[in-house]
Amino acid sequence: MRRSGSGDGAVELQTFEKFCAGLRLADDAGPMILEPFQRTLLGDYFDGVIETVVLLSKKNGKTTLLAALALYHLLFEDDADVVIGASSREQAGIMYEQAVGFVRRSEQLSNLMVPRGGYRAIFTADPKDAGRIRVLASDSDTADGVLPTLALVDELGRHKKPDLYGVFRDGLGARDGQMVTITTAGEHPGTPLGQLRAEARRLPTTRQGRYTYARHPNAIFAMHEWALEEDDDVHDLELVKSVNPLGSNTIEKLRQRHDSPSTLPWQWARFACGIWLSAEGWWISPSDWTEHETPMPLSEGDRITLGFDGSRFHDATAIVGCRIEDGQLELLGLWESPRGAKEWEVPGGEVDSRLGEVMETYRVVRGYFDPPLWQSEIDAWAHEFGENAVMRFWTNRSRFLAAAERFRTDLVGGLVSHTRDDDLTRHVTNTQLREVRGGYQLTKGRGELESNDAAIAAVLAYEARCDLLANAKPERSKVPVTF
Repeated sequence: MRRSGSGDGAVELQTFEKFCAGLRLADDAGPMILEPFQRTLLGDYFDGVIETVVLLSKKNGKTTLLAALALYHLLFEDDADVVIGASSREQAGIMYEQAVGFVRRSEQLSNLMVPRGGYRAIFTADPKDAGRIRVLASDSDTADGVLPTLALVDELGRHKKPDLYGVFRDGLGARDGQMVTITTAGEHPGTPLGQLRAEARRLPTTRQGRYTYARHPNAIFAMHEWALEEDDDVHDLELVKSVNPLGSNTIEKLRQRHDSPSTLPWQWARFACGIWLSAEGWWISPSDWTEHETPMPLSEGDRITLGFDGSRFHDATAIVGCRIEDGQLELLGLWESPRGAKEWEVPGGEVDSRLGEVMETYRVVRGYFDPPLWQSEIDAWAHEFGENAVMRFWTNRSRFLAAAERFRTDLVGGLVSHTRDDDLTRHVTNTQLREVRGGYQLTKGRGELESNDAAIAAVLAYEARCDLLANAKPERSKVPVTF
């Protein structure tokens, strides 16, 4: 084995491209053909850049590409030491298995390389060459002392500590090694990846559409990132496609992922759109919410409390009822801006009419109404239906933060249930937490078409019930008088 040794990054990249064309992606799946974005993200590596970091959404062939790079490096570098690290040994093993698959499907590589599953390593068949590809545990103590010629880090966004990355980086100098890191978006800026990304963005940076490229003037570091911006519409599949450049990621396949019930909103935003977000950033998990569905809808004449939250333009307005007897929630009215509508206003007359129907159908004992944009109507409703049935409750104050926390706690504890309703579920699972002084606030999900007004109304309805029960006077027991 020997280096390709051209010293020309473009020539090296062409050689690698020819090497990939000889690989088979899977049985009967055809050759591995490099796509333009893959040549772009590896251009820095073949140009001699020491550290390359790539942030790219899932299902864009990142792991497969680096598995091919590991084999190429093992083939052309004398006594190569390729190390694969990730947040867990299992995660790092995914790239290793991809490389083993390439070897097994290639007669030529099978004669040159020997996979040894027990060691999770691939060795060169030449006894005179000590080259190897190996998986290392994420524990930095295990990796300490490594002097790689090529270090590959998978899913840095999942790393809780920067130790492994640092150990790999510090070991590069002894053998003029290089490192390539691939990852999806991280959870928050305080993670190792978040800090690395922040520093990278201080370097000379260029941007084309939703692709960002940063590179150190001395060619010691480069970063590639394909990601939507926080204010982008994550339901615009043409836009989402721009950050999913792999050719097989068609609009139709993206739509299937987007529409699947198993794709949670935060997962779509982070893993398909490249937006930094954690599962913990969502107020209530879909599993916690659906676990408390019950087939006990509100019935005519039930004693209930109400929650009302809404906007006037381009958003939504909702009415939710909560049965006093058992805490059962039900969406009683929802008005939302139609998709694609440039100008839309909540039909105030319909809201007024529906509220009147609710008041006639149920015994509304108390209601909490968020005042902004509806103050005149709320005054009129309070005059018509009673001041207890229509009470102002501001959602931008600390009192609401406590109400939201009680709602979530009681839901998980089984004290809150709800009638199955796709719209109410969508609003609840679209709701995010945003830290503020003294706690947090509830905000709507990503994209202008995501709403959470029904979720806010549910909190208000439940809080009205809790306050009502807390203030209720206990009935006096009748004790017979004895002499």
